[in-house]
Amino acid sequence: SVAVDKFHYRLLYSTLFGGVTAFSLSDFVGANGYPTIYWGWGGEDDDMYLRVVKKLNKSITRYPIEIARYKMIRTLNHTSGKPNPDRYTILYSKYNYSRDGINTMNYKLHNIVFHKLFTLINVTLT
Repeated sequence: SVAVDKFHYRLLYSTLFGGVTAFSLSDFVGANGYPTIYWGWGGEDDDMYLRVVKKLNKSITRYPIEIARYKMIRTLNHTSGKPNPDRYTILYSKYNYSRDGINTMNYKLHNIVFHKLFTLINVTLT
């Protein structure tokens, strides 16, 4: 997201990534999806940025700050909203992106619902 209320509608740093993102299927699969090693809040979006820029050799395109404005959904009391204390250790370690992501996910598919602007895929992690 370019401009989020939590950050007073400004981009904090040039590599800030996450919130609202869109991928082609080929790019998402090429990046091996999002990492699965992060639990809790933090690190997964920065990791995905590195996958896109380093693994796919692509740049990030953003809408102008005047157009792309968002409100942060608060996760104050949810356990997934608590910062992951290991996020920086994981992010800056030398783990291999190709060994963590779509190819390591274990899940049970419940259903797929196609909408005009998105596809909802309902799964249970196993």
